[in-house]
Amino acid sequence: MYNFDVVFLGGLFPKETETEIVENSKGSIQNAANNLQWEFVKGLDASLQNPLRIINSLYIGSFPKRYTKMVIDTYNFCHLNSNSKDINVGFLNITGIKNFSRYYSLKPYLKTWAVSRNDRKKIIIAYAMTSTFTHLLRYVKKLNKDIVTCLIVPDLPQYMNLSSHKNMIYTVQKNIEIKCIQHDMEYIDSYVLLTKYMSQALNINVPYVVVEGIATNSFDDVGCIPQEKGVKTILYSGGLTKRYGVLDMIHAFEQIPEVNYRLIICGSGDIETEVINASNRDKRIIYKGLLKRDEVLQLQKSCTVLINPRPKNGEYTKYSFPSKIMEYMSSGTPVIAYKLEGIPEEYYEHIYMVNDDKGGLFGTLKDVLCKDEQELFRKGQIAKEFVLTQKSGEKQGEKILQMLNHL
Repeated sequence: MYNFDVVFLGGLFPKETETEIVENSKGSIQNAANNLQWEFVKGLDASLQNPLRIINSLYIGSFPKRYTKMVIDTYNFCHLNSNSKDINVGFLNITGIKNFSRYYSLKPYLKTWAVSRNDRKKIIIAYAMTSTFTHLLRYVKKLNKDIVTCLIVPDLPQYMNLSSHKNMIYTVQKNIEIKCIQHDMEYIDSYVLLTKYMSQALNINVPYVVVEGIATNSFDDVGCIPQEKGVKTILYSGGLTKRYGVLDMIHAFEQIPEVNYRLIICGSGDIETEVINASNRDKRIIYKGLLKRDEVLQLQKSCTVLINPRPKNGEYTKYSFPSKIMEYMSSGTPVIAYKLEGIPEEYYEHIYMVNDDKGGLFGTLKDVLCKDEQELFRKGQIAKEFVLTQKSGEKQGEKILQMLNHL
């Protein structure tokens, strides 16, 4: 157990207000980022003598297009027990002002922590490579040079928001942000990367560890949904975005003639209309919209197979590990996915890979759904055992704290 004073600077959804955050959101929600942050928090806590403290600034859309509230409140919450001193820091949630407001609202809380005296080593771990958070790491380091700074990089900044309309203003703003982040990097002592290729892209010359994801044991808390006898179900849960291969998945499924197959889709995004249209023309396609997390976990645990249709369609796949792969494998349900550079080789013996030489996604779906129930069950359970033993929160958290301890 490590006797550190750790602050987690993040943008997760506090459990006490998660329902309200979802209800106030318009369009897609950062569910994957929220879930991964909570897994990091749980994993780190498992190896700390004292619980870490969360200083939080919600990762939400801006008012009025993507969120219904203009002013976000400041309030305390408890992530572990009644002694937790976590705080969600409010800000003015207006496009163009939002990031400045988040930065200046967070500074006083970080300053109080940074200059306070105790006999434990101070460490700050921030989630996501945004200029707001890299500026704050720089700010903290200047206040107290002995604080160890660590940045979790789930995505490279140049590959964030790829679905945005790339007009000239957006491109200029993005380039300015990247230069600001590069300038801040001299104040970052260590990194947690999702793929090994990120270290080359960022020219990192300080310690780092690769943590592609964290297996979740949340499935232990949910039951199964009874499935219709003789019906085989394929589930996709996640963002409805063209680059994720969702439309290719629908097209492949529509070519399969079997009437007892179902394709269930959960989530939201910019191709939601196309998904609804597909469900109208093929009644085997069932669109459930944006569900609560427990409902998604129940479906993942209950369906025949789970699918991640994201293809290798750009260099960014080298710098990305799809978080749903880890969650899918944790469910015990077998997984179908493409081979992507960001996914380590050790995973591929535990999933059904899409084979382009044998009909691509269409051929793989047909082949997997023809397998008997025992084989599918065995494949899913072995995958679950692999991630829960090798990629648990405790193991991944220990890996991070071990690196920080050496610093």
